[in-house]
Amino acid sequence: RVVGAGSKSCLDGEDFYGAYDAQDLAKEMSKELGVDTVPSLNIVYTEEEGYVTADVASEKNLHIKKLSGTKFRQMLRAGEDIPEWFAFKSVVSVLRENN
Repeated sequence: RVVGAGSKSCLDGEDFYGAYDAQDLAKEMSKELGVDTVPSLNIVYTEEEGYVTADVASEKNLHIKKLSGTKFRQMLRAGEDIPEWFAFKSVVSVLRENN
């Protein structure tokens, strides 16, 4: 399963890969790999409307809430509350039990 690259530039902190680059590569290589791809949209959480696609958030100039993977892991290890828009409480519980 290919979901996303998640790499940031060390120069400006921006995403190194586009939101759909991993999906596009998987689709391009699907025959060679012998797999079928199932595309997924780039979903974000906004203060105004909750979950929407990144395209809708951009078009409507909505405020996107973000939490990096690094910050999430730090919060998880420190026992801090994880926002429910980021992860279900049941998932956080399992991650903490197995950390």
